[in-house]
Amino acid sequence: MSEQSNNKRIAKNTVALYFRTFITMLVSLYTSRVMLQALGVEDYGVNAVVGSVVAFSGLITSTMSQAISRYITYSLGKGDEKELKTMFSTAINAQIIMSVIVAICLEIGGILFLNSQAQIPEGRLDAAKWVLHLSIITLAISLICSPLNATIIAHEKMSIYAYLSIVDVAIKLAVCFLVKSYGGDRLIFLAFLIVLVTVLLQTIYAIYCKRNFAEARYNPRIFDKRLMKELTAFSGWNLMNNGAYVFATQGVNMLVNVFFGVLYNASRGIAQTVNAAVQRFVDNFTVAFSPQITKSYAAGNVDYALKLVNRGTKFTWLMMYVFIVPVCIEAHTLLYLWLGQVPDYAVLFLRFAMFESLAVASGQELFRIIQSDGRIMKYNVHATLVAGLIFPVAWLCFYLGAPVWTAYLVFIIDFVLINLVRFYDIKKLMPFSVRSFLAEAIVPCLLVSVLSFIVPLLVAYLMQPGLLRFFVNVPIAVLWTLLCCVFFGLNKGERNFFKEKIQDFLSSKHKYDTYKKQR
Repeated sequence: MSEQSNNKRIAKNTVALYFRTFITMLVSLYTSRVMLQALGVEDYGVNAVVGSVVAFSGLITSTMSQAISRYITYSLGKGDEKELKTMFSTAINAQIIMSVIVAICLEIGGILFLNSQAQIPEGRLDAAKWVLHLSIITLAISLICSPLNATIIAHEKMSIYAYLSIVDVAIKLAVCFLVKSYGGDRLIFLAFLIVLVTVLLQTIYAIYCKRNFAEARYNPRIFDKRLMKELTAFSGWNLMNNGAYVFATQGVNMLVNVFFGVLYNASRGIAQTVNAAVQRFVDNFTVAFSPQITKSYAAGNVDYALKLVNRGTKFTWLMMYVFIVPVCIEAHTLLYLWLGQVPDYAVLFLRFAMFESLAVASGQELFRIIQSDGRIMKYNVHATLVAGLIFPVAWLCFYLGAPVWTAYLVFIIDFVLINLVRFYDIKKLMPFSVRSFLAEAIVPCLLVSVLSFIVPLLVAYLMQPGLLRFFVNVPIAVLWTLLCCVFFGLNKGERNFFKEKIQDFLSSKHKYDTYKKQR
């Protein structure tokens, strides 16, 4: 497949995912507002704490999912249909075994944490345990069905992925209103409904995959030992890296609970909800680029894969800044419009969370090219040693009396160091030029990062905080940042590409309007 064809596919998939994300972001933000009103701040914080406990399983679940996605995509890149079929059934069998192990470990570890360490409000411990049990069931279902999502993404069928994501958030919005009208324990009822929603959506994914992909025929008797060994080895090395990341995120949430209480967990949860909505926009670039990076590398086109890494990193950073600037400057008003009542520290947490997310997103394409190569042992050892510092350093800071926001600074600095580790390890695997990466991706992004704040900060300085400033400054911030991205972030070829796409869109619209008038 030609480079031009690949670029068109990436653009098409990105548009489909952006349509999905725009809808899901709006619905998700409104859902969070309704949920906060339905549960109250304390139960919202309890839900966040229990979610942190369950998320510790992410060090296994995401590891296996990454391995499965990589091998399915790699097999597609080679065109090996037989291996694809074997991989699919082997992956599901592996996930069934893994889900049983994860469920047992979470039940034991989660109950111990809730009973001994967690600061749960009086009278809510039993509800927290029920949420834990039901969340584990939800997790197990998602884990077993993860090869379905991996198959859809590997085939780059982003449209169905987009449509079902919209269905997902619409159903969850309905769940919120059901919870709000429920007269019993709303926290337990919410967790139960989430289990039902998960079963429904995964059933739809299974039907779609079976009808559209020849390899998506599950056979419980297929369990290829060679593939399973490769999956296990790949996952084993990734396990260390993912484990460090989970401790750096969900582990810190638990530290916040132990040192500061559930109200601070609620503020972190609110900040993370907005940040996650923004991150879903940016992740569309990663989802659209990642299969092409892996397929190009599998086909031996390493230069093109590295070109996609540079381009994907730059686009991800620039798209983050389109949201970072208005969100950071107008964070208080944004949260007020969204929630009505803004919890303590939520504004500060949101601002830090945006840059925390940028630190992670800036290295995702570098991580993807390492995974595409498959020789990940040394990288995961190095990355784990660096990422593993976040949890103990945050604990030490809290123990010494540092403020709660210190954990964000620790995280951001650490992930900058991890990108330096990635430079070192990629150069050992392939002809990667750090100088080209910095010149083509990082330097333009740093320039945009500085310039994009100038005009919105000036507007914020000249106007009083409030709704008027919000509705004036947010459009200005978005437009100014986009202009900075176009003129200082993109090169001449990229600007011409976007100019052509806009002209094509306007031309198509003009032809359609002419056709309607003629009829």
